[in-house]
Amino acid sequence: MVGHSPSILVVDGLSETTDVLKAVFEPRGHAVDRVRQSQLSSRSLMSPRIVVWHANESESAHLAGRFPGIPRIFIGRADCPASDGESQRFSQPFEYCELLRSIETLLAN
Repeated sequence: MVGHSPSILVVDGLSETTDVLKAVFEPRGHAVDRVRQSQLSSRSLMSPRIVVWHANESESAHLAGRFPGIPRIFIGRADCPASDGESQRFSQPFEYCELLRSIETLLAN
């Protein structure tokens, strides 16, 4: 495990996503943590290396300023600005193999 700061932070979404990411990445030494969006402000988190965020349209404006400079992967229908080069989007339903590949690429950088 990597300290107290997760390498991969999952915000909202299905617990299955977190379970899959833990099964794949924790044996490789990358901590995976899951929080609800409502817990972000009350929780003092160190900066993760990657954020996987399940989001919908109503959360779009809220997401733009969260975790600046940290690669983010948005899953869902949120219209999030991706022009900064640090965001990727997956529509639902999504394929876990595509998500895993994206995370592996981001962790390698």
